[in-house]
Amino acid sequence: MDGDTNRTLIELSVEKARELLGLQLPELCLDGLVRLDPAVARVLAEHEGGLSLNGLTDLPDAVAEAFASHAGGLTLDGLTTLSVRTAAALARHDAPLYLDGIVSLSTEAAVALADHDGFLSLSGLRDLSEPAARALAAHRGRLSLGPVNALPTRAWALDALRQRGGELDHVKSLSPEAAAVLAVHDGPLSLNGLTAATDEVVCAIAKHRGRLSIKGLTSLSPKAVEALSAHQGGLVVGTLRTLTSASWTRSVLKKHGGQLGHVTALSADAAAVLVGHDGPLVLDGLETMPVAVATTLAGHAGALSLAGLANLPADVAIALSRHAGDLMSLDGLHTITPEVAAALAAHGGMLSFGGLRTLSTDAARKLATHAAGLSLAGLTEIDQDVATALAGHPGTLFLDGLTTLSDDAARALAGHVGNLLSLAGVTRLSDAAVRSLASHGGALSLAGLESLSDDAAMALAARKRRAVLTGLTSVSPTAAAALRGNAGIELPAALR
Repeated sequence: MDGDTNRTLIELSVEKARELLGLQLPELCLDGLVRLDPAVARVLAEHEGGLSLNGLTDLPDAVAEAFASHAGGLTLDGLTTLSVRTAAALARHDAPLYLDGIVSLSTEAAVALADHDGFLSLSGLRDLSEPAARALAAHRGRLSLGPVNALPTRAWALDALRQRGGELDHVKSLSPEAAAVLAVHDGPLSLNGLTAATDEVVCAIAKHRGRLSIKGLTSLSPKAVEALSAHQGGLVVGTLRTLTSASWTRSVLKKHGGQLGHVTALSADAAAVLVGHDGPLVLDGLETMPVAVATTLAGHAGALSLAGLANLPADVAIALSRHAGDLMSLDGLHTITPEVAAALAAHGGMLSFGGLRTLSTDAARKLATHAAGLSLAGLTEIDQDVATALAGHPGTLFLDGLTTLSDDAARALAGHVGNLLSLAGVTRLSDAAVRSLASHGGALSLAGLESLSDDAAMALAARKRRAVLTGLTSVSPTAAAALRGNAGIELPAALR
């Protein structure tokens, strides 16, 4: 019986196994077997030469225990996973052990397998946590690995460099010892798979001389930034979410301009650089803001968007109220206290609160003291008390999120003393509501209104100030004619 014949066997009895042992072949290749009885495994384990069983995709504990006593090389490349019990049993196999089909290994299985004393091949291994890697690194025999994503020791780092040179984008975790080895690599070093690294690791890598690419690192401490700033050679870092250094903030600002929505943390030093940006500044990724940063950002003379702030302490609100720009967006706030509203009302430019879903009467009164534009586009409804409070606002008032408006609320808003009232989201209004709003003393936007009765149209046509009615789709010829007669009314093209 030759080796090729053995390879095609799909079943094996104890008797046939003993017959194969009698041939005294240097290696038994039984890759056709997909199942193996423990009794057969115990017979095969007596074979003194190599044993290849790559057809097995599952290894019962009893079979693994049987192979523990096998004296020759054992190849089980069909296995893709390894339980702790199986790993522990195979670890007692002292001869070469090939498990090149394994792609991931738990920490517990790695600890068990590390007790193996002979040559261990895991060339298919890819996914390995740092604890699992450290456990496996304790293996006392020769170890052959694939491009694993963790480098816990100097030896593994050297092996990775031998296999792949400086192209190590698959590496996701790195020990300081391994980083020190990589740092002396003579040539470009690419570690774009690192998404997090300790300061010790970054400081070690920073000593590399030559092109260094760490695009996956988007959060760096001041110490890490300082170390990388001293790096000699080309340096590529990911889009930083944390800005702590003034010099690096200048680089980020040069690359992204004021569109910094990806930034999630900011130091006062970094904020001092951003203040000098000539143009809008978008920092919607910030979810919290220290008073010192708010105080510094207040000096920015352009539009400022802070839509990521869901909560705003009063001291931060006071600092931001001094913002020198003509627009500040706080669209991430879902609620606002009267205290915070009073503080922000001192802001000299337009305020946008697009995220507010509710507004108390007290908070509305405080916001009404704001002298510039006020956008509350997140409100979908307001009662008469809130409407009355907002009517005292002396600037432009945007309530474009309102979808309905009661007659009482409309009557209250009609008394708004500012130069523009925008209700562009309302699609339907009663005649009484329209008549009330028609008396508003400033410009009036009802751009979402779809229909008007003749009576309501006449009331609007009599206005002396501008009105926007570009959403109208249903009006009578009489109403259309009346509206066209007022040059200050903007109509849809079909009605002009």
